[in-house]
Amino acid sequence: MPRLDSGEEITDTPIRRGMRMLSLSLLALLAGSPAHAEEGMVSVGTPTSDYYVIQPGDTLWSISSRFLNDPYGWPQLWSLNEYITNPHWIYPGNRIYFRLQDHLTPPSAQPDDVPAENVRVAQAAPADACDFPARFYESQSATPMQAPGLIGTAEELNIRGKITAADEPGTLLGAPSYVYLNVEDGDTQCGDTFSVFRVVQKKVKANGTVLGSMYRILGEVQVIRVDDKVATARIRNSYSEIERGDVVGDLVPVGLIVDVKEPTGDLEANIFARLTNEQILANIQETVFLDRGTADGIKVGSSLYVVERRDPIHLDDRADETLPERVVGRVVVVRATEDISTAVVVNAARDVQVGQHLTTTPNKSENGER
Repeated sequence: MPRLDSGEEITDTPIRRGMRMLSLSLLALLAGSPAHAEEGMVSVGTPTSDYYVIQPGDTLWSISSRFLNDPYGWPQLWSLNEYITNPHWIYPGNRIYFRLQDHLTPPSAQPDDVPAENVRVAQAAPADACDFPARFYESQSATPMQAPGLIGTAEELNIRGKITAADEPGTLLGAPSYVYLNVEDGDTQCGDTFSVFRVVQKKVKANGTVLGSMYRILGEVQVIRVDDKVATARIRNSYSEIERGDVVGDLVPVGLIVDVKEPTGDLEANIFARLTNEQILANIQETVFLDRGTADGIKVGSSLYVVERRDPIHLDDRADETLPERVVGRVVVVRATEDISTAVVVNAARDVQVGQHLTTTPNKSENGER
């Protein structure tokens, strides 16, 4: 059974009942513990003072493990403490607030040691809205993001050639190195700008159809000289390491400016692929691919909730159709074709995985009511 530094045991039952709920009250978690905590530990008072003062060596993972009895709950703590821009960097002396937002109640406390202009105040849902929490409904205009991945064929990307040599001795290349391209189409001219691609998965399927390959966009090169079958180019931008053997094709923008809005309408989709297979807990800013496109009403700028029906204690991620849909994230579409679309994860309370369902209307019944 977990213990505080004082050596007294935390009552186990309320922790186990509450550790996976969206509304996590530190008071409930500390029920049965001493009424006073050691200095620098947790300040327990009114419901607006449920916070922990960060100590040297702390991480969101360790804080979540210590007080929520669940290290995988750290994205929930991060979602409340939005003044933390990078979850890997937290600083001693700052506060971590524990009372998380739900559909009826906004966060009960805001960091009082952070400038007001750096704190985003959460929007409270209508008081009469009684439903499973539909989180992540705030809007953000002109939001910068990157989408360094796409799915298509070599013909669709107009692959022109590949990098055969470079002016640097290392294997990993980046701006502003010079590279040599084996272009043979005769159309390449000085000043042309290409994207650099690498295949990360072949024969990607969606809805039973092979769509082509998944490409990672590594950077951009600009041609400065054209000789017989060889073009010299300078790496203008690099988003990942570039290597000899990577191919070049039509320019595809990676940096995008998109308005992030509350999901509206009646859209459904599923994540059928993701750009990386790294097991990151909160895949914010990751590129994912949806099995619906413009033919289904999805367009650039469409927002959808990531939902799940399961008890996280089951490690096989199996769905339980008897449970309601719980919102665990949100994506915004940045590219769309007729059949599929590319989206970026803008919010995540859990890891976002292939196979997860997306919708604009969580828990919509057969008659359209929520």
